[in-house]
Amino acid sequence: MSKQSSSYSDRDTTEEESESLDDMDFLTRQKKLQAEAKMALAMAKPMAKMQVEVEKQNRKKSPVADLLPHMPHISECLMKRSLKPTDLRDMTIGQLQVIVNDLHSQIESLNEELVQLLLIRDELHTEQDAMLVDIEDLTRCETFCIINASELHLMSSTTPKSRQRTEIAPEP
Repeated sequence: MSKQSSSYSDRDTTEEESESLDDMDFLTRQKKLQAEAKMALAMAKPMAKMQVEVEKQNRKKSPVADLLPHMPHISECLMKRSLKPTDLRDMTIGQLQVIVNDLHSQIESLNEELVQLLLIRDELHTEQDAMLVDIEDLTRCETFCIINASELHLMSSTTPKSRQRTEIAPEP
């Protein structure tokens, strides 16, 4: 309801005014949610980058570094994934087997991490879809409320003033 249609009445609080307050609360809540969603979307990319950097820093050093203390450059090369064929030729079969086992365990742990991240991504996509449906429903509801308020306003403005006064007059 608009303020104009409620000004025709002498009552302090009417159902129409309380509906108007509910509509205003709805619109306020909707605008607040939209602002929060925009802020979260704007912050998503930088936050994801920060999280990736933190996870890179938290990654453990390869256990090969502990097993090959006499070859520190090999351990460093393994971390950077830049081993050269000459480095490998100088190693024993046991050392190569340690590196292969370490690489297999890294592959396994990275695959498990990938699966977990894909599951999280799917959950987030599902939540996003649900939020989009909620936003669509709220938008439809808002449109419906605005149309109804406009129709009520038109109906109240087309009613003759003498009739309104007699209908709204306070009871003796």
